[in-house]
Amino acid sequence: MEEHLEEQQRTTQSSGRLIETKESSPRHSEEKSDESRPEISPWKWRGSLLCTTLTALIHGYDLSNVANIQPHLYEAFGNIDLLPWISLSYTLSGFAVLSLSRKVTYCFDLRWIYIVCLAIFLAGAAIGGSASSMSVVVVGRIIMGFGGAIVYQTNLTFISVYASPAQTQRLIGALSAAWAVGLIVGGPIGAALAENPHTTWRWAFYLNLPWMGLVLLISILCFPSTYIGPDIPLTARLLQADPLGIALNMATPALFSVALEFSGPVWAWDSGPAITVWVLFAALLVAWVVQQALCLGTTSEQRAVPVHLLPRLDLAPLWIASGCAGVAYAITLYYIPLFLAFARGLDAIQQTVHTLPFILTFIATVVIIGGVLPLVGRLYPLFYIFAGAATTSAAAGLATTLDASTPDSHILGLTALIGIGLGASFQHGVGISNTLTKTTRDRVDSATLLLLSQSGAIAISLSIAGCILQNVGEARLADALRGVPGLSRDEIRQALAGASSVLRDEADLSVEQLVRAVDAAARVFALEFWLVLAAGVVCLLSLQMV
Repeated sequence: MEEHLEEQQRTTQSSGRLIETKESSPRHSEEKSDESRPEISPWKWRGSLLCTTLTALIHGYDLSNVANIQPHLYEAFGNIDLLPWISLSYTLSGFAVLSLSRKVTYCFDLRWIYIVCLAIFLAGAAIGGSASSMSVVVVGRIIMGFGGAIVYQTNLTFISVYASPAQTQRLIGALSAAWAVGLIVGGPIGAALAENPHTTWRWAFYLNLPWMGLVLLISILCFPSTYIGPDIPLTARLLQADPLGIALNMATPALFSVALEFSGPVWAWDSGPAITVWVLFAALLVAWVVQQALCLGTTSEQRAVPVHLLPRLDLAPLWIASGCAGVAYAITLYYIPLFLAFARGLDAIQQTVHTLPFILTFIATVVIIGGVLPLVGRLYPLFYIFAGAATTSAAAGLATTLDASTPDSHILGLTALIGIGLGASFQHGVGISNTLTKTTRDRVDSATLLLLSQSGAIAISLSIAGCILQNVGEARLADALRGVPGLSRDEIRQALAGASSVLRDEADLSVEQLVRAVDAAARVFALEFWLVLAAGVVCLLSLQMV
């Protein structure tokens, strides 16, 4: 036994990493059980798992809690130009910080990373809830996304370090289920708080404080001190962190979203500011790709993005499918409520009720697939084939038939089918990847690529969808309302964003004009589901690599 442990230690050190805890080094074996852990006491294990579950729940809540409260934020602060950033900023921040979160994992003790980033998240929630302007709300969401992304990365790292492969799939399934539960309750809770005059939309942010405060307290007591980086001084670790790659990773997606969201509504497409931002984005994108490919200012082992895993054809479909699931999730969750607000005139609570079939089928499928995956082994691609087929067929139905006269039952059924497909592919890739990958470092790096793919797809699809809505939607709606006196461009944009019922309240609109306007805008919402259709097709095609 001693010879075996010595050999294991030599192998670990030769791979360039050293795992240390205050209690002992984690050893992965299929025989490990929840009750018998030489490297962590049972009560700390259970307390740490409670932390990971609660943070996953809160993460899901904060992704959906603003989906239906945007009109209330507009009523409070105005500034229609920043309204799309309420939904986009959290995900975009999480995507931009992922390479940084991977690097801090190898630079500092996981316990202190967890505690500090929980505190950052709490600060962001407090700033968002107490905001005095729309820009401050966006800043609060950005800070929350920053802290939340690193906390979630630490959750996955903790499971990768301490759980056996068999346990990993179950635990990742539990995290996915907790995330989905948060997603379910986020919309109704946010809408209910926003509609209540005694709480208002601010409590959609403030509600994070007691729950994350509880997690912070439990993590201080239970989360184990664990270091998985190289056994070198801190300054050397920081110098190896590829700061140039991290900076490019953070700046490139942010510029892309700014260029898409502001071109058209804020800047003319051929204006100086729009052209400047697009050129700067293209330059940074090329610089990022070249810097990572050629290891400029870093080494192949220390790159911000774990490029060394990209040739793994057994893992690539998981990364791609996770990104496709992110697109389906983002478009359906955010644009079905907007469609219902515009075409049906539903309030926040009614919108939430109409999205429940999508969310409930999603969570039910996540739980079922998470339980079945450990039993099917190498047959897991069947679930992704099913996911791609379900998403493609449902999205095709919405893209081709969604208009002002589409029956509610038709919309609810197709969104429920998207929820089933989403539940069969969303986040399961982490558990599968951990089973296919042998070393802790590669497990952490693969999880980073999965999160990069998923968060990046969500941020990019929301940016593209917002651009379509604001440019195509505004043009079509303005054309449908040509000749209506006193109707401003801002009023048209407010209506498209679900922030105003000005068209329905406009006394000068005839019934014919109103019907024409609603139908024109509704068909723009149908365009958004071509993105989901494309994601479903890409998911199916990626499985040819398995």
